[in-house]
Amino acid sequence: MEEQVYAGRVLHIGLSNFNASQMEKIMKVARIRPACNQIEANIYFQNKELIAFCRGMRIPVVAYAPLGNPGINIYLSIIQREK
Repeated sequence: MEEQVYAGRVLHIGLSNFNASQMEKIMKVARIRPACNQIEANIYFQNKELIAFCRGMRIPVVAYAPLGNPGINIYLSIIQREK
């Protein structure tokens, strides 16, 4: 992927669902710092340790929450009340 950045075909390289040990391995060999790490994080699964690790590595976290998570009904009811 780094060659694609150097060739101008890709602007940034991101990670998805990498844990701390995987990120450490990448950081040892990567010439380009990852732009972000996309991980699952929601009110029921806050993933605090991995988020803290990413902050320490200066890698932004992009959080996603699956639509099938247990809190989706609460979230949808809040949105409905705000309308």
